[in-house]
Amino acid sequence: MGILRITVDHTVRITATSARVHALVRGSSTFSGDLTGKKSALVREIVADLGGRGVGEDQIEVTGVRLGTREGKLLTSQSIEISLVVSADPAHLPEALGALSDRPGVSVEHLEWVYDEFEASIPATAQAMTMARRKADAVAAAAGQQVSGIANASDSWSVPGPRPLMAQAEMAYAAAPRAAREAVDLGLELNATTELRVHLSVDFELAS
Repeated sequence: MGILRITVDHTVRITATSARVHALVRGSSTFSGDLTGKKSALVREIVADLGGRGVGEDQIEVTGVRLGTREGKLLTSQSIEISLVVSADPAHLPEALGALSDRPGVSVEHLEWVYDEFEASIPATAQAMTMARRKADAVAAAAGQQVSGIANASDSWSVPGPRPLMAQAEMAYAAAPRAAREAVDLGLELNATTELRVHLSVDFELAS
């Protein structure tokens, strides 16, 4: 009777489940007028446009509003920046990018890919356990013993830090003219993958 500790480091690639599109609505004017109201109306138009493209209002966040006013001898200069974050699944992401980049004064700053690490870790850990058992059987057989059970097991998993910058192809798509965007069928190509690393440690019980 004894204990054989086996550790396995297993890496798999997982696909993003959605993306958060960070956009900025900018406006400035050297004339008196309701600049804030105009840009707020533009945001409402964007929300309505995205709603028609499968992106609900609950998937759109206003994360910041920055106002500025400068007065001179003759004119008053106004500026406003409204930060938006739009969550979209891969199927609606091209539409969301098109709706945002199609409007003057709106710029797509970057994409933040979202992964479901926990769900992805379940099959990955199961694969690591299969690998650990194969190794334990081989090592135990070499020692003239056999695996009789598991005394203890623990696992952990991690992914690299977020990569907020848009890929070059995505930036080109966001900046393309409207006609060009409508002609490109991206399908599921507009997506991203990352590594999921699983560390598994298992204490196997041995029997002669």
